[in-house]
Amino acid sequence: MFHKNLVILALCVLPAFSAPSPLVKVQNAKEPIAGRYIVTLKDGADRQASMGALSRAGGGADITHEWDIINGFAGAFSEAEIEALRSNPDVLSIEQDGLVHTQATVTQ
Repeated sequence: MFHKNLVILALCVLPAFSAPSPLVKVQNAKEPIAGRYIVTLKDGADRQASMGALSRAGGGADITHEWDIINGFAGAFSEAEIEALRSNPDVLSIEQDGLVHTQATVTQ
């Protein structure tokens, strides 16, 4: 009887430990460039493996930049590829690529 109760308890508790991690939220840019994103990976994450997962998600990823100073990459990704990245446990953040202005012009 004890063994049966232990098995039932384990079957009830195990799903809590294997629950999927929450999806990474895509951060919006003020002036976004359509379909282009910057992906930052967690420290120690394998960049090549994460980029390889994109080909399994949609196959059309166009990776335009890779960096050594941060663990990440940028490029043009489909919605399916973004969803795959959002659920990837190695992804720290996803941001829309966008235009950034360093100086403002003042006219008088």
